[in-house]
Amino acid sequence: MSILPQHPLTIKDQADSLLRQFIGYNMKRAYHEIQAELTQAFKQIGLKIGSFAVLCAILEYPGLKQSALAENLAIEQANLVQMLDDLEKKGLVKRERASGDRRAYALFITEKGKKLCLEAQQICRDLEADFLQDCSAQEIDSLITLLQKIEGRVKAKRI
Repeated sequence: MSILPQHPLTIKDQADSLLRQFIGYNMKRAYHEIQAELTQAFKQIGLKIGSFAVLCAILEYPGLKQSALAENLAIEQANLVQMLDDLEKKGLVKRERASGDRRAYALFITEKGKKLCLEAQQICRDLEADFLQDCSAQEIDSLITLLQKIEGRVKAKRI
């Protein structure tokens, strides 16, 4: 006698209905969908999501040290070095020795990098406008606030 259901579940049956009660699971599923869309859109301009985050941070904080960037974006130092090598080869960023510390590098975005970063930001805005079109401005503000509260609370527990 088989314990398997007579009719296998289909996508419509949502085999994950038990998991849908958990906020973290819903966040993961939403992120997975957003990431897939963003990855595809960025592929058109030769950019990866992680590299986009790096470019945005360097654009906002010229001269940012590599170590601070890794910490702020929660990127392993070794992975960041590979990303920066790639971005530097593409002419999007440049590294200069940080003044006062010959071991550290300060990061700067090039004009080419700035142009690509601004184009990628617009892609993000367009995608967000599309998948948030059924949400009010108040709901979007609330979502951002709640996500930031959750992030802060989880981080505070680790410290």
